[in-house]
Amino acid sequence: MKYIYDVVVVGGGHGGVEASLAAARIGRKTLLVTMSLDTIAMMSCNPSIGGPGKSNLVAEMDILGGEMGVHTDKYNLQLKDLNTSKGPAARITRGQADKYLYRIKMKELLEETENLDILQDCVEEIITDNNKITGVKTALGIEIEASAVVLATGTFLKGRIVIGDVKYIAGRQGENSAEKLSDSLKEHGIHIERYQTATPPRVDMRTVDFSKTERLEGEKHPRYFSIFTEKKENSVVPTWLTHTTEETIQVVKDLLKYSPIVSGIIETHGPRHCPSLDRKVLNFPDKTNHQIFLELESRESNELYINGLTTAMPPFAQDAMLKTIAGLENAKIVRYGYAVEYDYVPAYQLYPSLESKIIEGLFMGGQINGTSGYEEAAAQGFIAGVNAARKTLGKEPIIIDRSEGYIGVMIDDIIHKRTPEPYRALPSRSEYRLTLRFDNGFMRLLEKAEEIGIVSSERIEYLKQAKKNVEKEVELLKELKVSMRVANDILEKYGCEQRLTKGTTANEVLKFKEITYENLAHELGIDISTYPKFVTSQIETITKYDIFIKRENEQIEKFKKLEGIMIPKDFDFINVKGISNIAKAGLCDVKPISIGEASRISGVTGNDIALLLANIRK
Repeated sequence: MKYIYDVVVVGGGHGGVEASLAAARIGRKTLLVTMSLDTIAMMSCNPSIGGPGKSNLVAEMDILGGEMGVHTDKYNLQLKDLNTSKGPAARITRGQADKYLYRIKMKELLEETENLDILQDCVEEIITDNNKITGVKTALGIEIEASAVVLATGTFLKGRIVIGDVKYIAGRQGENSAEKLSDSLKEHGIHIERYQTATPPRVDMRTVDFSKTERLEGEKHPRYFSIFTEKKENSVVPTWLTHTTEETIQVVKDLLKYSPIVSGIIETHGPRHCPSLDRKVLNFPDKTNHQIFLELESRESNELYINGLTTAMPPFAQDAMLKTIAGLENAKIVRYGYAVEYDYVPAYQLYPSLESKIIEGLFMGGQINGTSGYEEAAAQGFIAGVNAARKTLGKEPIIIDRSEGYIGVMIDDIIHKRTPEPYRALPSRSEYRLTLRFDNGFMRLLEKAEEIGIVSSERIEYLKQAKKNVEKEVELLKELKVSMRVANDILEKYGCEQRLTKGTTANEVLKFKEITYENLAHELGIDISTYPKFVTSQIETITKYDIFIKRENEQIEKFKKLEGIMIPKDFDFINVKGISNIAKAGLCDVKPISIGEASRISGVTGNDIALLLANIRK
């Protein structure tokens, strides 16, 4: 049998799922090759989707045609609105997925998707001709022809599991490792490094004393990840909060010599923003009350995820830790925590399209690029899948820059800013946080969504009208006159102590923090009954934060000017006189396509940029 496809996706995790769905939905004949059909879309670690920065990635994918947001809205145990008391840049949604249903239903979706085939096998080689991808070869000896290949291999490239002093070959506990693919990448001139990540133990919830913990409910009417989700109410399965104690920390200190971090069995770097408990004790020995969240993994299981107790210490140490935590004194571990070390490809070797600079037609998405997290992997996989499909159609890639979305911030960061640990999306990484809000993706990315072509034309027209309505109402509020008496009556009614001394406009009344758009519309007789919540929310946010949004827009305009100054493809960075050796090394590694991109490479200074500009103009 001959295997011939437009796009082959390697890996069935969150990156691979989004890549294969995107390519198939664009109309390309796509094959997803995964080592196990039973672990497609498996949540290897925690059951959560979303959080600061991460929610923005999910919401942006939703507008562009990705699946993660829709799927989490359907198959979750709870959703929570976070940071509601903070400004709009900080407000996000966090979901606790049903890990079993998420995985099973995603597999069903893949099986039902037109243009998409699935194969259980292990890809061991990439096949090229003159540095251009032509296909892959599997462990079973099958050669698959393809015009584009997406690698979304997760932690499976030469994966090694570590628990205490035990170390063995596996990409995830109980699963095989892909032992040969990274060797094939090396043979083709691709640089490989190693990272590490870890996961906590799981316990049988029937052995937990929940009376000693704090119960945390989900919300029946949360902000959903997908703008298109409509539900009467959402699931509210609880999580539970407890804390480590002085005794816990003492146990860890006493047993630190058994930690693979201390013993040197683990030498690679793990995610800085979710460190293991033994790492926390090493870094913050005086802190005793670390939060521990107990999260149910599925309605179909009694397994509880011990969020906050990540560790690869030996089983007896994990047992000893649990006994010191309120509610877990008699808890029985059903899966011990472990670490996994794996190969990855530093992303400076990629273009912003996520195509390899070394092998044409080879794309990469997810942990293979040095990132951490389901959302980061899914967003990269989606972009890689879209651009792989467009490559086979002879179309220009879709590039989201850092002023347009958190997806753009993440891709730009991993290419240009080397980090000593797996990269995680965070609000602090974005210069334009107020512009890149969780709730306004349809305002920012609508043109990109239309260009990609996955979202239906009916939905695109619906969102276009929604955007027009937001812009129209924002301008009407600026023009609508409100007398001093009416304005002060409104302010008094809604608990605002300030008073006006003259007439004003409706938008100025809305800028008072006590006034919502719904309240103002009611008082002024403005009919907003036909507008969905996401439209009225935008009208209020844009009006209240008008001056700050304008300030960011000015910064974005300056950013766009630098992005528009292109560097010729054959430009010789080595022979530019006056540029430091550090800058030259970074420029030669990354091969930036614009002055804006060059300015974000580590080691490149303002003086280096001035010299580059002068040479380009010559």
